[in-house]
Order: sequence, then structure tokens, then C-alpha cells
Amino acid sequence: MPALTIRAHAKINLDLRLGARRPDGFHPIDTLFVRTDVADQLSASPTPDGSLSLQIEGDKGLSAGPDNLVLRAAQALQKKGKSTAGANLKLKKEIPQGAGLGGGSSDAAAALILLRNLWALTVSDAELSEIGACLGSDVPFFLQSSPARGTGKGEILESIPLQSLPWAVLIFPGFGSPTTEAYRRYAANRRSGEEGRAIPLTLPGGKTYELKPRNDLEPAVEEKFLWIRTARHWLAQQPGVLAARMSGSGSTVFGLWATESAAKAVMDRAKGYFGNRIWIQVTRLLGAGEAH
Repeated sequence: MPALTIRAHAKINLDLRLGARRPDGFHPIDTLFVRTDVADQLSASPTPDGSLSLQIEGDKGLSAGPDNLVLRAAQALQKKGKSTAGANLKLKKEIPQGAGLGGGSSDAAAALILLRNLWALTVSDAELSEIGACLGSDVPFFLQSSPARGTGKGEILESIPLQSLPWAVLIFPGFGSPTTEAYRRYAANRRSGEEGRAIPLTLPGGKTYELKPRNDLEPAVEEKFLWIRTARHWLAQQPGVLAARMSGSGSTVFGLWATESAAKAVMDRAKGYFGNRIWIQVTRLLGAGEAH
């Protein structure tokens, strides 16, 4: 069988709200996940002896060992499907590590989808989602192809069939914002994010989904990382901006524009302002059914 290939899309959190801290210290979330057209690429060819290998291009700092989520997903699927087949996997990275864009989770989900097909397994979508949830709370989102509201830890999903979404400018400063630290600072800070102005998003049949974007982790993260606050405020001041927020716990910030041309103009200005060493991308936000 020839090698199979799949794209593993990045995501942004258009909205992220935190519930009251529970006795176990966990803050339940309420978020809106949306994929972007920035994506890694994963390919796989079968091996008859059950062996698994992984090669990575585009990110010399990312481990290709057994701790990588792609190999962990492959091993979990082998066990669930009772498969004796293996795979040589090749991952081409475009999504930066530690950016709050879900790159690792998306790669894991892509591995589950790709290898189920490669090995012709009779593992159901629900079983695939169970495997994904054990690998990371974001993984189940990447196993389906629609924007979705995520609650609990993000693994409880409600599909939102949004269409004709805005364009985004993504700015990643080159350093991460650890999730655990962001939540710790939020608990100490006790300040929620501010709501943006309403954005009407398109649903089938001419209906709209009104969103007032907010990220409750912004005040805590931006207090520590002034660069993130500066970049987000810069985006918020650009002409035609619909919203400017941090994605997840950071460190990527994004701005939304109605058209590709407007977003590209902002990207050009951002490269002039922040410099060419900063990762800056224009991307289309993907609506229902556009992800695979």
C-alpha cells in the first residue's frame, strides 16, 4: 500500500471562559475551538512487523521518541485495534511548539485518523475519541471537522457549524506560556478577561452565532509576559479589526479581519513593526466540513 497523508490543522480559541475553581483545583472551561489553515503534514506507510518509527522535518527541537504524541497515539491505536501492523511515520511541522495552537494534539488526532485507515481497523469514531481524550483534552476536537464549543476540560464537545469565518493574523513571539503556570496565576489574580464587541458569525440558513470574544487567562498571562500584551494591543489598534485575543493560555495572539486582503495588509505592517524573526501568519479560519 502506498503512503497515506493527512493535514493536522492548528486551532485557536476564539473565546475562553473559566468556571469557578472546584475543590480539586480544576477550573472547568467553556471555549470555542476553530481550526486554521496553518497545518502540519503527517504521512504513513505500513510495516508488516508491527514496528513504529517517526521522522520529523521542520522542528529540530521536537522529540521523535516514544514521548511524542504521534507515536503514543499509534501505540494506543495498535492496542485498541489489536493490530499487528506498524508504520513508518513522517511529520512535517509548520505549527510552532508552545504556541497555544494545539499542534501536538492535532498531530495525535491526525495519527489516529490516518492509521485507522492505513491499517483498515474497525475502531469506531467514539472509540477513537476515547483514545484521544487519554492523550490530551484537545485531541477529541481535532477528530471531528467542525468548529466546536468545548466544556469540562475541553473534551466535551458541541459542534457549531459555522461558515464563512473571518481571516486571522497570528503572532507567536517564539516563547511559550506554560498552561499550568497560567492557571496558577489566574487563581491568584482572580481577574477575568474583558469581553470584546459582538461579532456575528454565520450559521447555515442565514442564522447568526453572536460572539463577544473573551479570554479569562489574558490578564494573568499578560501581567507576566508584557510582549504578549503589547502584540495583542497592537493588533487591536489596526484598521478594520473585529477582535484581538490571546489563544488558549498563549503565547500566540490573533486578530480577526473580514477579508484576506485586510489581514495581509496587517501582516505586512506587523512584520515591519515586530521584525522578521517573529512568526507571523495570515490564515483562513475553517468552517464546518473544511478541515480534512
